[in-house]
Amino acid sequence: MLSSGDVQGCLRGLESLLRAVRYPGHVDHSGISKGDPSAFLPIVSFTLTSFSSPLAEQLLAAGLDLTGKTDLRFTDTLYKVLRDIFQYKPVLTKQQFLQWGFSQRKISVVCDIINLVLQKHKQLKKNMPLCSCVFQVSKRAFVVNHTDHLSTDSSHRVTSPSHHDEVCSNSSPEGGITEGQEDQEDIVLHVNTHQVIIQPKQKLVIDFS
Repeated sequence: MLSSGDVQGCLRGLESLLRAVRYPGHVDHSGISKGDPSAFLPIVSFTLTSFSSPLAEQLLAAGLDLTGKTDLRFTDTLYKVLRDIFQYKPVLTKQQFLQWGFSQRKISVVCDIINLVLQKHKQLKKNMPLCSCVFQVSKRAFVVNHTDHLSTDSSHRVTSPSHHDEVCSNSSPEGGITEGQEDQEDIVLHVNTHQVIIQPKQKLVIDFS
């Protein structure tokens, strides 16, 4: 039989991981210590369905929906997710996970699941393609279109969402185009391969002459 010190040590590790995934729910320490499955299932459900949007989308695309299920059906789908998505085999069977007891092993399994989700989330975010980013410049939205290969001094297009062939729509009487007023902080956008650097207190002036 496990001592209270062993269980408390496992709980501290679990609590650290719950902070990492920003778990908002109540943690039933007493239920977890006794191996109550109802104390573990909400944690697992949140970790797989709410913490990581990219992972949740991947699970839905794979036909592995974890929402709106009974405990038995949820656990059945959970084990499919662990097998097919994470190539992970828990030390407990589905039947054991739904029984009371096995508290330390259940804590270990849940900690493994959280760690796997954190790793998968990081991987999915890293592999997401670059997309157009929207910035608010002088209270108007512009889309910065990134290209695959940009040198540090290469040009880029800044377009308004409503005008694809114009850089901006406010023309000055002199034929040039100046965005913003003197009491606004205009922003110059510099784009390189990896990041967009915003430098404040500079005017964005584009002259077509």
